[in-house]
Amino acid sequence: MSVDEHGVPLPPVPAAGVFPAVRVLGPDDLRRCVALSVDRGWSPERAKWSLLLAASEVFGVDAPDGRGLAGAVVLTRWGTGLAAVGMMLVAARYERRGLGRTLMEHLLRAAGDDTTVTLFATDLGRPLYEKLGFTAVRRNVSFVGRFRDRPLSRVGRGSSRGIRSATGADLPAILAADRAAFGADRGRILERLPDFADRIVVLEAGTGIPGTGIAGYAAAWRGDVACTVIGPLVAPDGEAARRLVAALAAPAATPVRLDLDPDRPELPGWALARGLEPVGRTVVMAHGDPGPRGTPERLFTPISVALA
Repeated sequence: MSVDEHGVPLPPVPAAGVFPAVRVLGPDDLRRCVALSVDRGWSPERAKWSLLLAASEVFGVDAPDGRGLAGAVVLTRWGTGLAAVGMMLVAARYERRGLGRTLMEHLLRAAGDDTTVTLFATDLGRPLYEKLGFTAVRRNVSFVGRFRDRPLSRVGRGSSRGIRSATGADLPAILAADRAAFGADRGRILERLPDFADRIVVLEAGTGIPGTGIAGYAAAWRGDVACTVIGPLVAPDGEAARRLVAALAAPAATPVRLDLDPDRPELPGWALARGLEPVGRTVVMAHGDPGPRGTPERLFTPISVALA
């Protein structure tokens, strides 16, 4: 009988085709999804799972031993022709048995041949994605730490001029600004952002008079690992992006996380200077034509690495 590293007997290895069929998961599967995250050593991500089960297509396979889920993966559609993959997980006791590939192939069929699918790949997952036809698009580095604001940024309150907390009335302008930058409709997630995020701030356009529109926005939400994640972040330029980050990060009571492209000059060095250190690296990959869309220079952080 096979045992794990702690001497605990492993369940029998399912023969090919013995795994139950892939099924669509719903809100009633929240507890199982959380348990799957914990099984793989991830934080529970209860709030994120709740969001994804409500707004995205979540596929899963029940464990043959009756103990929750053997694996799961999330497909989030951005309008027509573009989608993101996230939360690709296989229970530790069922890894290396082809289940990850089964889930990904099911997801790609569900997405459709005309849909470009993107994801954030770890070193562990990248070989599978390459076999499925994904190619690397860009790098991503997670910067985490206690944000140190500089006194100079508070002189004359110049850094906060034109930045304010978002209200419900700002949602149409936020959606429009995001669509112009991202090049696709992320409304199915962003419309739920006010309930999911701890705080959203906007950068007013033009004179800064309320009601004249916004030039950018950013959201902060609390992860399960006592970390404030800032994303999405949409801004007209690097200076505006830094101001939006500071508005959310300076008052944060927990370490701050920014997921950034290390090959862009606007934020990585600035984040380092303010106490955020690189703690993880992934690669953004695409299945299909990633195309040029929108104005990518205005996109600084993703909503989440589960929503490429």
